[in-house]
Formats: sequence, C-alpha cells, structure tokens
Amino acid sequence: MRFVPVALGGAVGTLLRLLLTHGDAGHGWDVRMTVVNVVGAFLLGAASQLRLRPDQRDFLVTGGLGALTSFSILAVAFVAGTQASAAWVGLGTSVLLSLGAALAGIVLGRLLTDEAEPGAEA
Repeated sequence: MRFVPVALGGAVGTLLRLLLTHGDAGHGWDVRMTVVNVVGAFLLGAASQLRLRPDQRDFLVTGGLGALTSFSILAVAFVAGTQASAAWVGLGTSVLLSLGAALAGIVLGRLLTDEAEPGAEA
C-alpha cells in the first residue's frame, strides 16, 4: 500500500467530514451523519467502478472516502444518548439510503466507465 496517498486522502476526507458535521446537533439523531454516509456510499460506489491508478484509488477510496464516512460514528451515535426510537429510525434510514446510494453510484460508475472506453457499445 502506498502510505502517502492514503494519508493525504485521509486528511482531506477528515477535514471534509468536520466541515459538514461541525457544531452541536442537539439531542436527537444527527441527520448530517446520515447525509455524509449516504453521499460517501454513492461516491464510493461510483469510484469502485472507475479505472483508477493504484495511487489514485488509495487517495480517493481508502483515504478520502474512508475518512469521510465511518461506521464507528454511526454506531456511537446509535448508542450515545439518542432516544431509542430516534436511534432506530436514524440507523434504518442511514443503512437503507446508503445501500441505495451505493447501488446508484455503482450504476453511474459503470456508465461512466463504459462511455470512457473507445468502441464501447451504448
């Protein structure tokens, strides 16, 4: 593994997550975490289909999107002070929307990859 691209991507992803989720979310489910994880799942799905060089994949997928999204944040938010009903709704929403977003990203990534290939059929 190439450590520098992963570290640089991780720094970018971490800072982006901080910017998107900074501030007090109150006592309920933090919708911003759901949005970050759904958008990250979509981008990861799309990136998984693109033909990237290993260093580009390390930067974008492992570093950047790995730092942007996090199951551990979802897990801690689920058990840390959130009312049970709100936690279940938030968890279900996050998982279902993230799965749908990942699928949509994979479909988009395949379309982009197919269009980028010379002689690809439409």
